[in-house]
Amino acid sequence: MTGARSAAVLLALCLASPALAQPTENVTVTESKAPPDKQVHDFVASYTAPSPASGKITRWREGVCPIATGLPTNWSRLIVARVLEMAKEAGAPAGTDGCRPNIDIVVTKNPQALLDGIRAKKPFLLGYHDVANEEKLAKVSHPVQAWYMTRTVDAKGGVYVDSKLYSEGVDVGGFHLPNAHAEQWDGTRLADGRRSELMHAVIVADLDRIQGVKLTAMADYIAMLALALTTSFETCQPMPSITNLMSPDCGLKTAKASDSDMAYLQALYATEPRKSVIEQRGDIALAMKKRLEGR
Repeated sequence: MTGARSAAVLLALCLASPALAQPTENVTVTESKAPPDKQVHDFVASYTAPSPASGKITRWREGVCPIATGLPTNWSRLIVARVLEMAKEAGAPAGTDGCRPNIDIVVTKNPQALLDGIRAKKPFLLGYHDVANEEKLAKVSHPVQAWYMTRTVDAKGGVYVDSKLYSEGVDVGGFHLPNAHAEQWDGTRLADGRRSELMHAVIVADLDRIQGVKLTAMADYIAMLALALTTSFETCQPMPSITNLMSPDCGLKTAKASDSDMAYLQALYATEPRKSVIEQRGDIALAMKKRLEGR
């Protein structure tokens, strides 16, 4: 936990980015208030990635506390303010003044060098993974990309960092199981009493590959990545959405977070965290539909 909270120090040391050129891209897409059910379900299924450790949809429970580096100060402040504004509208918790950053937003001309540094010094920030997959996981392959650290809270309130990198383990039946812990479950496999929580997010933007994108649009795009765990960075989603901003040849881009985006975030933060991922996705899609219909 302490290492995750101090990640901003590492990221600051790795930065070497000039100012972003004034963006010029314009995106104009109109949006119907209530998209068809299939589009809503497809969006939720495509964009929402469950925690790889618990299989549950994860979200922030501790206060959201973003920090942005690599841009002029006023631009960084705009991005941070937009993340906090969208978090408030979504119903996500916000950090207090002077909080320790748990969302590091970095704009740099050398994103791979940054990730190589994280992999060497703070690999747990890459999220739940095996050492054998670490090089692939730390590969920068998108103009804007995010890595998430999560934890699992069991039915009795026990908190466990989702990591395979710890050397500790548990003894079960006379056998030692490395990188393991004992969780308390309750109920059934559909609602086992466990929930997943976001602990830390690293969001990295490649300065050379985001040239021409409006800063305000980029701020909304980054806010979506900051508030909802996803592995969908360049997928063309089936409805007008800011999440399509970096998707090439996608005709459903918007210049700001759309009504559907906000309905998704609000539904995400209202859903029951202890349900199964199938039920959670269904609840999110249903709540999105109702919000977009004004019900």
